[in-house]
Amino acid sequence: MKLFNWRIFVVALAFSLVVSAISYLDQFLFMIFRFPPRDWAWIALLLSVASFVVSPVLLFAYFFFTGGKIDLAAEFSSVVVPLFLGSWVGHVVGYYTLQFLYVTQYGGTFLDPWVFGFLWYAFRIAFSFEFFVGFAALSMAYIARKRSL
Repeated sequence: MKLFNWRIFVVALAFSLVVSAISYLDQFLFMIFRFPPRDWAWIALLLSVASFVVSPVLLFAYFFFTGGKIDLAAEFSSVVVPLFLGSWVGHVVGYYTLQFLYVTQYGGTFLDPWVFGFLWYAFRIAFSFEFFVGFAALSMAYIARKRSL
């Protein structure tokens, strides 16, 4: 039995990093290019569709197909903890990467006064979206595997 499933952590990190970057990319693009409202609406729509394709669709599919190999009952804590930590760290890194790019491009301060507010927001987001989609997929794969035995 593993104590920490690194594969789950890395996949959750990658998916939530991409979702976080896509979610904040529209704000980043608006600050840089100052799009007119009509163009802004199309960009926001395309980014939201891309975000939906990445999470929950691709995230669910990945965890469902790999979850059939995981004994969720025996490895519960070694799967749930990395899934949560990967989701949370991915959101934080995705957001601050875009902040860093903006600050290096246009100046300003990197650590906003609301940094702790964002960390709480990222905590809520990680626990709400990618975590539960991944956990639902792993649980469904585990149940499907148990029924087929």
